[in-house]
Amino acid sequence: MPDSVTCVVFDINVYINAIIGPDSEWPRLDQVPPSSSNAAADCLSLAFDADAFRLCASPHILVNVTRVLRGAGLSDGVTTEWLDAIIDIIEASGGMIVDPDRTVFDVADFEDNLILDLAVAVGAALVVSEDADLTQLSPWQSTLPILRPREFVARIIGARGGFVRP
Repeated sequence: MPDSVTCVVFDINVYINAIIGPDSEWPRLDQVPPSSSNAAADCLSLAFDADAFRLCASPHILVNVTRVLRGAGLSDGVTTEWLDAIIDIIEASGGMIVDPDRTVFDVADFEDNLILDLAVAVGAALVVSEDADLTQLSPWQSTLPILRPREFVARIIGARGGFVRP
């Protein structure tokens, strides 16, 4: 398992916003430290840098990213390319794909519980999400921060002493 200090879980919406969200330039990622107007893409750029944390995901996340991309009208071929790129970023960060046991039932939304299951299974230091149901839980169980992408980028870049655009 990844070291608990460095393992991070991105919610499905982070991947989706990076790929097809506002101002997305996917698959182009800004250099680190990133400074795009798409905070989710900046999160992936930081993961690809493989310097500050390890990115962990689950089959649940990858299946749902695929489902949403296809639902948005992307072809099977293009969707597969994006999924392969995400897996490459996870591997480049030193992270992994884990199918966690079901242990969390704290949130009314079944999907949110699956994100927290993954965080527990990998000993994540934090979760990154745009989901208000998740972010309002922060810190979940008084120990797990759940940050929005912009907050996460600011925290990582701030720790490096870099400039963060407001």
